[in-house]
Amino acid sequence: MTNTFKHTAQPSMNQAADPLHVRDFYLLVAGLGISLFANLMLRFAMSMWVLDETGSAAAFASILTASILPTILLSPLGGVMADRTNRRTVMVALDALSAATVLVCAMIFSVVGFNLAAIAVMQVMLAVLDAMETPTVQAALPQMFRSHGEDVMRRAMAVVNAVNQTSTLVPAMLGGVLYAAVGVMPMMGITIAGFAAAAVAECFIRLGVPERSDGEHASALDDLRAAGRFLTHERPSVLHLVLICAALNFLVTGYAEVGFPYMVRTVLGFDSTTYGLAYGLVGVSGLLGALVGGRAAKSLSKRRFPMAVAAFSLTILPQTFAMTIPTSEEVRLAVLTTSTCGTMVAITLANLIAVPAIQLGCPEDMTGKVMSLALSTSMCVQPLGQITYGWAYSVYPAGAVLAMTFMLAVGMLPLVAHVARRF
Repeated sequence: MTNTFKHTAQPSMNQAADPLHVRDFYLLVAGLGISLFANLMLRFAMSMWVLDETGSAAAFASILTASILPTILLSPLGGVMADRTNRRTVMVALDALSAATVLVCAMIFSVVGFNLAAIAVMQVMLAVLDAMETPTVQAALPQMFRSHGEDVMRRAMAVVNAVNQTSTLVPAMLGGVLYAAVGVMPMMGITIAGFAAAAVAECFIRLGVPERSDGEHASALDDLRAAGRFLTHERPSVLHLVLICAALNFLVTGYAEVGFPYMVRTVLGFDSTTYGLAYGLVGVSGLLGALVGGRAAKSLSKRRFPMAVAAFSLTILPQTFAMTIPTSEEVRLAVLTTSTCGTMVAITLANLIAVPAIQLGCPEDMTGKVMSLALSTSMCVQPLGQITYGWAYSVYPAGAVLAMTFMLAVGMLPLVAHVARRF
């Protein structure tokens, strides 16, 4: 017999007033934040170590790029697991495996010293484990809060996004100091402790096995085929929303992750310190967007989705003018940074509308598989966006690339409005 999320105790008055104030959500958020912090701290330490030993930043970038393909291929398997077994068990197992992976590699490094092949294997394995855990977490949220409606789901997603942003910013700010102070091996120890702590916290989350409507004998391939049929035949509006999110990811990855550092460092010629400050402001703006979204969750209905995409497109326009008309580098930097901060806020709000809509648009036994397919789709377009924009910035002026990005974003609006009406 299977069941959905259960409480073993009666909720208190505070819990009744706010469904997010429950122990299980606190534990889920804590486990997610600690795990992400550990992963990013390790990635930072490894990048610095590879750079120190080889003098080539491209070496570590190549390792991360190589991890994309197995991650894309195996992420749907994480979705199948999330819909077949207890999601708490999956999260605990994946974080425990991550800790064991880093521990084994730390033992290898203590014996043989720097080894690029071992670093590559470790990073690929961690990327795969992380990709399998992401749909599990995304499926656990609707299992916890589906009965409370979309407003609560958006608030829960806002908290998760804020934790993601914070867990990303802190390693970026502390990583350099820690690496200089203690070196790579103690930072690996911090990572192992982080993954282990996340696994321990997740052990105490109360989640039941998801209900299944297709019996217990379907294979993993059957599960993925069922998810494909669901998206293409039963709920094509969910598929359309997934594809729109992937298209937005293509644009944001290309113009923000590739274009922003290229324009600040290469086109405008600012140093790494200035870029670091600008990048920090952009990161903080993503956290601000999550906090604002959590406060305004009731206003973020699906009909607001076109407005969020329109706001994203408008944040590109000032940058287009700044990089086209004659003006000083300082003014251009201010416009680029301010507008990109606006982009992060707009995209965060768009995600807070789209992701809960996708999650709640799926039945309980489809959530993990659909979210894993959505993740794989977004991961597929991410390198495409990086390559496309890398080529575009090398061939065309920055203002022309930004103008094309603005036109593409505006061109999406009729389709976005159509999907928002039909969802």
